[in-house]
Amino acid sequence: MGEGQNVDVLVLGAGAAGMTAALAAHARGLKVLLVESSNQVGGTSSTSAGTLWLPCAAQDDAKGTCRDQARAYLEASIGRGAEAAKIDALLDSGPQLLRFLHSATRVRLSAVAAHPDYLQSLPGATLGGRAFAPAEFDGRLLGPAFARIRPPLAEFMVLGGMMVSKADIPDLLNATREPRSFLRAARLVLRHAMDRLTRKRGTRLVMGNALVAQLFATVLDKRIEIAFESTVTRVQRDGTGFSCVVGHAQGERAVRIGKALVLATGGFSGNAQMRERWLPAPAIAHSVAHGGNSGGGIDLGMALGGAVEDKHKSPAFWMPVSTMKRADGSVATFPHIMLDRAKPGLLAVNSAALRFANEADSYHHLCEAMLDNARQTGSAQFYLIADAAFIKSYGIGMVRPGLKSLSKFVASGYLTHATSPAGLAAQLGLDPGVLQGTLARYNTSAASAVDLDFNRGESALNRHNGDPLHTPNPCLRPLDTTALYAVRIHVADLGTSLGLSTDADARVLDSAGTPVPGLYACGNDMASMMRGAYPGPGTTLGPGMTFAWRAARHIASA
Repeated sequence: MGEGQNVDVLVLGAGAAGMTAALAAHARGLKVLLVESSNQVGGTSSTSAGTLWLPCAAQDDAKGTCRDQARAYLEASIGRGAEAAKIDALLDSGPQLLRFLHSATRVRLSAVAAHPDYLQSLPGATLGGRAFAPAEFDGRLLGPAFARIRPPLAEFMVLGGMMVSKADIPDLLNATREPRSFLRAARLVLRHAMDRLTRKRGTRLVMGNALVAQLFATVLDKRIEIAFESTVTRVQRDGTGFSCVVGHAQGERAVRIGKALVLATGGFSGNAQMRERWLPAPAIAHSVAHGGNSGGGIDLGMALGGAVEDKHKSPAFWMPVSTMKRADGSVATFPHIMLDRAKPGLLAVNSAALRFANEADSYHHLCEAMLDNARQTGSAQFYLIADAAFIKSYGIGMVRPGLKSLSKFVASGYLTHATSPAGLAAQLGLDPGVLQGTLARYNTSAASAVDLDFNRGESALNRHNGDPLHTPNPCLRPLDTTALYAVRIHVADLGTSLGLSTDADARVLDSAGTPVPGLYACGNDMASMMRGAYPGPGTTLGPGMTFAWRAARHIASA
């Protein structure tokens, strides 16, 4: 065994929450060791949109109006079990986290003026200002360490590795029609072409990749030690701290942790046994979270006396996905976030060929409807149905807009194509009469611009994600039933809600509700304060990083 090492804080996991905890502890004068089991940083954060939901962080709230509205919205969203102390902690420390990131790190976040909360009918919901998005980041600034950033999903990149943000899409689609779009698209493509001369992918980073890179760049700036491809074993209580062994392929070293162990390994999305134990059957098979989130932090927390909080409204946060086998035999999983579901000319049906939900609602809430429907019917068979014009304009899942031929996707089985409702029903195994009736009813509603069944296009969130150029309802238009396409969708988790029980300072609690000395959890190792509710964009990252900051503050003061 190698020479021993003394640190004040050991942080297990180098995702967004783990790196935030390490940076915040270092800023308070503590010696930190960051341990990451893989060879890259970022975890699920790197493939996410990178949005943080931080109510009241963008404005002066001297009168407390914003705070009162946010508290009312959170209490209504979470419902039974909402913890006042954690709600106050998020509202108190969200602004403090933002100030810390902007003053002490390379992270740059800006409030998104128009990004509605997901449950607009609840008291306190707003149309924007609570979601914060990271600025784009130049990966070239990392030098060789750029390879340490976990890349985004391959299906979310174009031209062999160019990241594309939501703001980029209009210019890329309109490049042949508008001079301004052509110039911007040309700059993006030229930059990417230069990158590919020396790198495997583009270095213009956006969304979650940008956030992770900004955090990692600061970890490097501060010279915080990070042990890659390492594990922590033989953890034992040692006076006021812990002793453990940090293992690597090249050997082991003993580490004495003087003040605190922070668990931030990303939850249990990659743990088959925990998925079987805690997730509903229709959601077990699919995930868009990092596969390395093996539940190790939760296991370690329990071994050290921590309790798991497992009575949430939902055990995870959900995303509708479609899947397709890649050329190398692996399976691509594509999250249907907002680029297709809310656009006019698409509907979702269940195994009975009936609509069952508002397709334009948030990804989490559509999946809740899928799970409810699966419980009622005993079937987890769901499809998105659109027509050829829809796919040309908006794409669908892995099929990008503007493609001249869809034959590859039909041949692979990703898309099912038919020239009539009866033909589509026959291929999907649905009742042809029912499907024809469902499409006819949808088309009648769409022609009147009013969805009589699910109010599609009426909420601010629906309209935000619809097509603003399509009026009067940006989410509705009739389908051409002679050119139909369908893609099967499944419920996947984008992260887990269940986790270690903690207090408002992220201290892990035992079964009696007493803090386990020196043990903290954040990110998805910590049971979500939302308890399975999903109030808005950035529901996991915002609280995850906020409670990581609070953990470091508490450790330093202990």
